[in-house]
Amino acid sequence: MNVRACLFASLCLLVLAAAGAAPARSDSRRAALPPPSFRPAHGWWTLTTGPTETTQQLPPQVWAINVRSNLAALVPFDLFQGLKRLSPQGIVIWATTIGPKRLSGFRPAVLPLRLSSFRVDHGWEMQPAPNIQQRLLGVRVNGWQVDVRVYFATQHPGKKLLAEAQAELNRLLLPQRG
Repeated sequence: MNVRACLFASLCLLVLAAAGAAPARSDSRRAALPPPSFRPAHGWWTLTTGPTETTQQLPPQVWAINVRSNLAALVPFDLFQGLKRLSPQGIVIWATTIGPKRLSGFRPAVLPLRLSSFRVDHGWEMQPAPNIQQRLLGVRVNGWQVDVRVYFATQHPGKKLLAEAQAELNRLLLPQRG
């Protein structure tokens, strides 16, 4: 098994262990929030926490990384350290469903989200390396509060890299409302 496959398998086991650590409960106050997801696509790997209980600290999340990236850059529980290993043509997308509660600063939007509407951060608190660009968008879509972040290993991603990120954003799916 190659290093990339071993690392991916290890990450999957970590996420599955974290997702299954808490026993299921019928208590409505501890209802499970489903995660966002991405439709499968050639050239992308995705990883998710799976559903999380509303009482947990971390909301449900999904990460996508393009296969041209160094897979070691995808460290869900320490993403900023992992981003130091992102390949020059690498892209990481991180999406979180915060739930139906209304937080300020989340404006209405529709899918697919447009990368051009994201805030571009060339520098930010906890930025892991000066070459990492962060794009950030917090919106309400179909009753969900959604936080989506896109990371590039360059401060000046070219048209091809931007188009690749947009294509993956076009595959972002939110949970169905019950």
